[in-house]
Amino acid sequence: MAALDFNLDDANENDAEGGGSVVPRGRYTLQVVEGEVKDNSKKTGLLYEFKAEIIDENEFKGSKVYERMNIKHENKTAQKIGQGQLKALTLACGLPPGSVSDTDQYLYQPFMADLDIETYEKNGQTKERNVIKRYIHAGNVNEPPPSKEAAAANDNVKQPTTATNNNQPAANARPAPAASGGPKTMPWQRTA
Repeated sequence: MAALDFNLDDANENDAEGGGSVVPRGRYTLQVVEGEVKDNSKKTGLLYEFKAEIIDENEFKGSKVYERMNIKHENKTAQKIGQGQLKALTLACGLPPGSVSDTDQYLYQPFMADLDIETYEKNGQTKERNVIKRYIHAGNVNEPPPSKEAAAANDNVKQPTTATNNNQPAANARPAPAASGGPKTMPWQRTA
């Protein structure tokens, strides 16, 4: 038996679920303060679970975000996504991907990330938590952070259409790809 040397009256049960309140969607500077690699619940792969805290000098400083990534998994798609997330974290921390051999290398390395809010059910109640939507590095620093308006636009409610299709291209349509042999427009490339 182990003795408890503290009074549970002083503890806050909400701290067990992510520590404190949910911060608004947006771009924040964080650092990993704890992390470990462990088996997933079904013992079919490995997870990198970590706790990051906001280090921006504002009212959200010290707020925690909890994340997990499937770094090895029997499902190759899950593994591919998890390893991609880990590479994005690596780049956001300014570490060369080929040089990382231990998750302790992420500890206390400042990085920028876009945080979003996710809802989930627990014990019959709907709750919210912050999730990392995107790790910010040189390749995506100009992408805008998530906003409340963007979240509302993606609420899976079919929006009514008012225009009819007259077989004319939309005013904001991308140009058609060049003929064979010429440069092609990729979906992620912006057009002027």
